[in-house]
Amino acid sequence: MRNWKKISFFTALAIVVLLSGLMYIFNISISIPSSDIEFSPGKAFSKVHPEYPDKKPKNIIFFIADGMGFGHLSLALQTQQLESKTSVWQEFDVKGWHDARSVYGPLTDSEASATAMATGVSTNFGHIGIDKDQNPLQNIFEVASSNNYSTGIVTDSYIWDGTPAAFAAHIRNEDDARSILTQIANSEIDLLFGELEDVGEDGVPEVNETIEILQKRFQLMDKSLKLPDGAKSSDPVAAIFKEDEIQDLNSSPNLLQLTNTALRFMSLQDRPFVLLVESEEMDAASHENDSKRVLKGLKSIQETLALILNFSKQNGETLVVFTSDHETGGLVPVADFDNYPKMQVKWSTKVHTAAVVPLFAMGPGAEYFANVHRNSEIGIGLKKLVLTDDSAD
Repeated sequence: MRNWKKISFFTALAIVVLLSGLMYIFNISISIPSSDIEFSPGKAFSKVHPEYPDKKPKNIIFFIADGMGFGHLSLALQTQQLESKTSVWQEFDVKGWHDARSVYGPLTDSEASATAMATGVSTNFGHIGIDKDQNPLQNIFEVASSNNYSTGIVTDSYIWDGTPAAFAAHIRNEDDARSILTQIANSEIDLLFGELEDVGEDGVPEVNETIEILQKRFQLMDKSLKLPDGAKSSDPVAAIFKEDEIQDLNSSPNLLQLTNTALRFMSLQDRPFVLLVESEEMDAASHENDSKRVLKGLKSIQETLALILNFSKQNGETLVVFTSDHETGGLVPVADFDNYPKMQVKWSTKVHTAAVVPLFAMGPGAEYFANVHRNSEIGIGLKKLVLTDDSAD
């Protein structure tokens, strides 16, 4: 072997050894993606929603944990449970999964997935309350309101974000906050809790204009979350907070407090209700691969879910459906073999993945979700459960 070949060989070998050492010391992992896997999902097949006589609930609570996949769930199950207490995840009657993809390709976004779950129709990226051809779709809240239900939204995100907007608006531009807010104010929604974001930027209305729009329908509550009484106790209410004011259980308010207040308001109304509860924390944290924020967010989700499930058990007439709109981050919990049995979090991306996501249900009507495998089937089931015999004709 010539001298230059010997030098090149030993130089390359030294670089490989150095890189391997750095990867070991700094715990760096390398993933090599494959780009030659064809998208071939096969024919959709569904046994969804046979009739279950006398199983329809009076009330429905639909909980969406934005960006949460089975990796996040595994992390919660393996790091945040008490030996003396049953996990909240074990309390569901139905435990399954669904494929959250949009009408085009293996991926989705919050707007498309939430629209599918709110309306029962798959759609494309960025479409809120409309199909792929931009025709408006009737959502679960509109069906419920026409059948004399109260409806409400609780979110720790901003109130015109893709997920809550899909239950209240019909629009192609998810960034048109003014139009979405106006549609919310013109809807029949009875409760709205959430944040503002990017106020005064990129066409987002200033705080005063936002309040002016919302006051056309809602009584605005302050941070005390004291519900109105007397003659106004049944009037629609809203509580609006600053950007990132609602986060984990250490924030005030938090998702647990807002949901508790919403359940009290709904219970005071002399009508059945449909309530959407959304946690944005898994998605926001996973886009940044922020493991600490994920752990805090999981605690908030589980505490809020425990409150909801307890309400369902005590009430006896309330269906709880829990799911996600998509997975974000490709999170995988793994063992820390240098400090076993402690665990670590590994990430594969900072964007949405094509992974299937959890779908759980408990209470009267839970059977309707036992064979669901696409997000649009969730919307079909929800709408069927609030339709009366007269309105179905």
